Amino acid sequence: MKNKSPLSDIARMLAEIRQDLILQEHEADNLHSQQEHECEEEIAEYARRIDEAQVARDDAETEIVLLHGEISNLENDIRGKAKQLEILDNRELAIKEARESDAFHFAASLAQNQEVLSALDLILEKLNGIQPDASAESVLIQLAKTGPKNPIMALAQLASSFSKESFAKTIEKLEQIRDDLNVQIAEETETEEGSVADFNTIIGELTTTRKNIAGAKSEAETQLAQAEAALSLQENILEESVEELSSALSGKAAKENICADWSATWERNKEVRINELNLIGQVQNIIATKLDTAFAYLKQRTE
Repeated sequence: MKNKSPLSDIARMLAEIRQDLILQEHEADNLHSQQEHECEEEIAEYARRIDEAQVARDDAETEIVLLHGEISNLENDIRGKAKQLEILDNRELAIKEARESDAFHFAASLAQNQEVLSALDLILEKLNGIQPDASAESVLIQLAKTGPKNPIMALAQLASSFSKESFAKTIEKLEQIRDDLNVQIAEETETEEGSVADFNTIIGELTTTRKNIAGAKSEAETQLAQAEAALSLQENILEESVEELSSALSGKAAKENICADWSATWERNKEVRINELNLIGQVQNIIATKLDTAFAYLKQRTE
């Protein structure tokens, strides 16, 4: 207007500026709508990731606590079974040593008793060939066949001086000793056989028990390996979920800041354009008034 441009040109220019501002407003609104849609989708995706990461983290933490307890129980169980196997081994060793000792003493006693029994049989054999009240000369002739240094000779020579009754009682006593010794040998042999049978039964029971405990220990060790592998997996899941949660939270916060900036920029620009449109409207009203005044003036001049 200061350049004295025609009011009609100014009015047309203002109309064009106003139209351009309206177009900018429309484009800005469309862009803002797209940005809001983008923000909603991405923030919702971040929220989904956060929820999943939190669930995965919490589940992993729960599983880790349970697995630590299971591993501790399995380790205690394995140690207990290893101790049981050690006790069984020591017991078996002690039983075998005791059996070897019993077998040794039985063999020694049996050998000694058999020697005594053989001696008694020999004594009785020789004594049965001697007549009581015989002369010493005849006795020596009969015993000479046993050897010059045989101790049985002296016993037999002594027995030859017994009366028939004493000699018979002596024979009877020796036979009783022999019979008692045979009974003792039979009893000791039966006891030994029973001890051997008991030993074999106990060793069989120990073997079965050891097999069962070793099998249970092996199964517990397998379960322990599986639990440790599961623990390692859950620890990895926990680490990944914590990283994912941190990433999603950071991404969501960053996106929310970007969206807030977009919204603030849109509102600020919108306010500026509204002010500009209001200003243009005011100018247009002024120009329209002037044009109406000029038109009325010209109309009066022409009448």
